[in-house]
Amino acid sequence: MKKQTILAALALSTVPLSAGAEINFSGFGSVVGGVALDDEVTVRRYSDDIEFKQGSFFALQAYSDLTEGLSATVQLRARGSDDWEPDFTWAYLSYEIDPSWRIQAGRQRIPFYLYSDYLDVSYAYHWISPPSEVYKAPFDSIDGIATIHNFSVGDALVDMRLYFGQEDFETTTNSFEISNIISAVASVNYGWWTFKTSYTQFDITGELGLEPLVQAWSNSPFPLVGSDLDVNEDEYSGLEVGVIYDNQDWLFLAEYIPSSLDKGVIGDYGPWMISVGKRFGSTMFHATVGEDKVDAYNENFKNVPRGLDAGLDALIGATQDVIDSNTYTRPFYSVGMRWDFHPSVAFKVEYTNIDYENLGNQGVIQTALVTVF
Repeated sequence: MKKQTILAALALSTVPLSAGAEINFSGFGSVVGGVALDDEVTVRRYSDDIEFKQGSFFALQAYSDLTEGLSATVQLRARGSDDWEPDFTWAYLSYEIDPSWRIQAGRQRIPFYLYSDYLDVSYAYHWISPPSEVYKAPFDSIDGIATIHNFSVGDALVDMRLYFGQEDFETTTNSFEISNIISAVASVNYGWWTFKTSYTQFDITGELGLEPLVQAWSNSPFPLVGSDLDVNEDEYSGLEVGVIYDNQDWLFLAEYIPSSLDKGVIGDYGPWMISVGKRFGSTMFHATVGEDKVDAYNENFKNVPRGLDAGLDALIGATQDVIDSNTYTRPFYSVGMRWDFHPSVAFKVEYTNIDYENLGNQGVIQTALVTVF
């Protein structure tokens, strides 16, 4: 556990409520179990041994009104997949310029998706979590500044936001630096309907574990291929378009999230999904279909001549494996049920089937208890 996180958490827990503004606490969490149905395939990080750590987490949020339009919000989240190490997902100050316009500065959620504002709050939506085949951004928070403007146009409520910031994050094997994040978001709520769109761009530098290939190509007559395999201040741009209809009886949503990494092997993404749900008292049944689609960038690679040199052909073969692993189409569907058996707790169960091109259809079953408090 990081020393800074421990110290910050202790500092938060020892703030005297009487010393200044009142602090209000709230929280949410999910206890999730999952198991893959094939003993040789991992699906959504689940194997054929039932496991309760991967998707489980808890979060605690503290909010304080500092008066005269100023407030502070802090959120700590601990995931089972991270060995329950707490992490600050939110830590920002908000200043209300007027009732319809505020500025936020600090660590805050960036709204890539329809459900970004409450991405971790499983109690707020029908799935156990939004499909990871569509909601696949490797980070969800940034350090920066945002301006948020709310206003009405007739009976429609409009929310417009602009974000600027940066973020560093690590995967299990690599680290990345993201700078010059700019995101513009617009959403409209009209009756039972919500429409949302966003545009995001940033520069990314990091490691994909392909350094030997990058170096080999840089020493060849085709160094641009190595440049395409390297992530060094590459420019990402992404669009999101989504709609929700929810009249508390029927639910319908659709979302499409195309994105691209300019001249990088990660290439173009085109995930989409459609989901429908029907409520029967305290129980809801739902079904979702969608597709995870990725096309690796290979414009320079495909122009490299084959059959001229054995060493070059070996390099081509190794690179082709990387491109093939980053080029696929994976349709999926899921069916599930939500039962609100308690005012602040819901039970959920889902079956998801994913069509892997090389492995065929693979299934995973998940159950969850989700809560807010």
